[in-house]
Amino acid sequence: MPYKVGKKTKTKGWPILKHERGKWKVIAHSDSKEKAEASIRARHMGAHRS
Repeated sequence: MPYKVGKKTKTKGWPILKHERGKWKVIAHSDSKEKAEASIRARHMGAHRS
């Protein structure tokens, strides 16, 4: 899967990372790990629809 949850930061919470062109890029932040994982599932399913 091209997405993963990064390490928690003090200010912004849990980063959501996307793998693009050989590098992990932060695309969003979430205040809880569960919400970050749910967001990744939603993004992944959205990419596979249609």
